[in-house]
Amino acid sequence: MNTTYSTWLRRLTAAALLCASVTAPIPARAADSFEELLDRSESGGNAEALFSDLEDLRRDKIPVNLATEERLLELPLLSAADAARVIDWRRERGPIGSASELEAVIGADAARRLAPYLSYEMPRSESKKNKESRGALKGNVIGRAFWESPPRAGIESGKYAGGNRHVYSRVQAATPHYGVHLLQESDIGEPQFDDFLSFNVHAERIGILTQAVAGNYTLSFGQGLLFGQGRYFFKGSDAIDGVLFFARGLRPYNSAGEDNFLQGAAATLSPGPFEVTAFTSRNKLDATIKNGVVTSIATDGYHRTENELKKKDALTQEVKGVNIRYRYRAGDLNAAIGATWASLRYGLPLESLGLKCGSELASVEASAVYHNVQAFSEASYAKESDALSWICGVQADLAEGISGVVSMRDYAVEYFSPFSAAFSERGDNAANESGLYFGLKARALDNLTLAASYDSFRFPILDRRFYALPSSGNDERLYATWKPNRWMTLDAMYQHKEKEEAKKQYDADAKRSYYMPVPKITNRAQIALTARCSSSIMLKSRAAFKSLRSHFISGVESEEGWLLYQQLNWKTGPVTLKTRLARFDTDSYDAALYAYEDDLPLVYTLNAYYGRGKAWFIVLDFEPVKNFNLTAKYETTWYDNRDTFGSDSDLRNTSSPASYHVGCMLKF
Repeated sequence: MNTTYSTWLRRLTAAALLCASVTAPIPARAADSFEELLDRSESGGNAEALFSDLEDLRRDKIPVNLATEERLLELPLLSAADAARVIDWRRERGPIGSASELEAVIGADAARRLAPYLSYEMPRSESKKNKESRGALKGNVIGRAFWESPPRAGIESGKYAGGNRHVYSRVQAATPHYGVHLLQESDIGEPQFDDFLSFNVHAERIGILTQAVAGNYTLSFGQGLLFGQGRYFFKGSDAIDGVLFFARGLRPYNSAGEDNFLQGAAATLSPGPFEVTAFTSRNKLDATIKNGVVTSIATDGYHRTENELKKKDALTQEVKGVNIRYRYRAGDLNAAIGATWASLRYGLPLESLGLKCGSELASVEASAVYHNVQAFSEASYAKESDALSWICGVQADLAEGISGVVSMRDYAVEYFSPFSAAFSERGDNAANESGLYFGLKARALDNLTLAASYDSFRFPILDRRFYALPSSGNDERLYATWKPNRWMTLDAMYQHKEKEEAKKQYDADAKRSYYMPVPKITNRAQIALTARCSSSIMLKSRAAFKSLRSHFISGVESEEGWLLYQQLNWKTGPVTLKTRLARFDTDSYDAALYAYEDDLPLVYTLNAYYGRGKAWFIVLDFEPVKNFNLTAKYETTWYDNRDTFGSDSDLRNTSSPASYHVGCMLKF
């Protein structure tokens, strides 16, 4: 990093510290906690679904003094151990009256993160609750559009069948027991306005009926080895959070992602200590088919060119099955065991997976909470490939302010479930990986939290196509969060990873080229400062650095990259403005640095900064009347080392690509 940029960063940091030190304290928004977790990772996970669920919870808060343990677990990142603490506190000491009291139950960090999604009303009679909830309709209507400048080459040449616009609309409405959801999306270059449609109706919390959905839905059981469609975070977002998987078993699908959902009907019944979920689905997938065999399944959802349109809905997928769980509680022990069976059928054989036309899958799961210790496990078996994958672990509060997790996993090479989202290094559908993970988090001081994680992993097959021999590696991370006062947060992370990739190399002695492992060592560091200068102004600053060393036969290749940005958030009355200027310089895409970027409501953007240049965005939100927002965003990047952006049909003939976003949201 040269002297000019170092000086620039020091001045920005000093200005933020001075601004924060002379103004009134403003409490942090809990939503920032989730954004921090997403910002640490280089994978977006299922962030769009997270944002949508958080918006729903903000509108329909969970009553902490009335909710069952199952309802409390609808809160993202609330563990079963914390839910049990809430239940025990209510039983032994009475209702929880405020967010400050909740801190004594589940800790300050968790309470601050979840505060906007909880209410603290006291228990009332059942007749009064029914009277108040009858006919209470809540929901939202969202519309947004997006276009680029200049257009992509495929638009100008006519190779893309559609125009230079992306459109999205959503209608969602629900009473306390019934709801409906309709979503439409069409990407840039797609000819049909309704290229993707998603619809469902649902009912919930009616007698023993916990949930019922007709239309598009998702399933999550155990630790996500067989069904894990509700996972929000993946490895790397936090030393503790994200390892143990907890999500509602059945939920309506509300995302614009065009894959990884089921389409049909499902219902969950909870008679006594049992919970039974039955489901059936018939969905159409995009696929490449040659000579009556599926060679690949497309998940990007693009239908712009003749070839992409030919893949659309080319393969039928049928799924049916059942999950049964039994809950047991005795004193301080709260346990659950369960089993899932599913039949998976495709209309054609899948060549790449070695499947004829499907498979039967089964899994068993178990979890137990005792005092401050939670154990979890799942094992899943695929009959067609005779493959077994499993994971187990323990998460515990080791002392006041100290928590830890340890987890072991062993995922078979031939295991396959298209619905899994297992905790892993590569995220390959709980397949071809084993590992041992340790995580520790400690509140060293009242305003200082330290955390560390270590993951040792092994791939039985490094690359199915090019290198069918094993490989191993490790990933180490350190985290620190310091809050010197109520209006300032300093967050830092350091990562060291050693991992191999299969690359084609030329052996001068043998005078031939062949694939072999290339050891890669990655070091990544970032530090971020958030300072709330007043009730209307907040500053966000970040510095990030990444180095990558690849050990080829011919020698060691080193690549580096750095990123600096300064963001200003300003709010006055009905107007909110967010703007960021970033400067970046990386040697290649492999050295890219990622950062969460503010966007329109319920839109998640994880931007990859690579190459050399500057980037700027501005988001303006206007709320002329309560519960109605108009939002616009402009973003552009000025590259110093290229004359064009993208390639092939996505090529844009400029060194400074830009895009425009407009949208509105009505809540009722």
